[in-house]
Amino acid sequence: MKQSLLINGFPVEAEYTDAEISGVFEPLLRRMAALQKRKGRRIIVFLAAPPATGKSTLAAFLQQLSESLPGMPPMQTAGLDGFHFRNAYLTAHTTLRGGQQIPLKAIKGAPETFDVEELSRRLNALRTRPVPWPFYDRRLHDPVENGQLLDAPIILLEGNYLLLDAPLWRELAADLTVFVTASEALLRSRLIARKHRGGLTLQQAEQWYEDVDGPNVRLCLAHSRPADITLSLGTDGFSLKEGSL
Repeated sequence: MKQSLLINGFPVEAEYTDAEISGVFEPLLRRMAALQKRKGRRIIVFLAAPPATGKSTLAAFLQQLSESLPGMPPMQTAGLDGFHFRNAYLTAHTTLRGGQQIPLKAIKGAPETFDVEELSRRLNALRTRPVPWPFYDRRLHDPVENGQLLDAPIILLEGNYLLLDAPLWRELAADLTVFVTASEALLRSRLIARKHRGGLTLQQAEQWYEDVDGPNVRLCLAHSRPADITLSLGTDGFSLKEGSL
């Protein structure tokens, strides 16, 4: 199935196979629906994954697919990227990497470039009331406050570090957690190709991976807490880890 989606204000073409939809995505949505019905309140679902797994596209597709499933409660998706510190903050603050102090902006996208405390506050509030949620504007390259009001019975939140086993991050809690795993080789090829398409030379794209994207990929793969449900991404698409549902 090919579907046109709008992600962060940009049109995206998503294509998933019938096997992915019937064998992975629809059962996942039914699991969410059953959990929401059983709890009788708004539930929060984490979709955590390393960079280049297509998690934002998958989250948007799941919301669209949910609208066609009978008996499925309304669902909204939102991202972690709206909780990036603003560029002014990232430029003015540093972190220690490789024995050197470097500006946070040089590693934008790493865990320390997010305002986890504000994320935690809004998540806690979301359990009992509607909450305005920021989003990341890729034209401004900065977060925009209160981009949407989250008030649906099911909230699907996607992001790289939602299950990160690290201070502050491990305190984030959800009613259901999903993790997408993949080989580093696959993610490396995707990320280098993405940067190359964006205008970097192949050598520059490879260096960017080594300096920025690669550490984030390895961190997500090696230091994420176990999820309730694990999806695997391969060259032939998504599959469900045996026993996850």
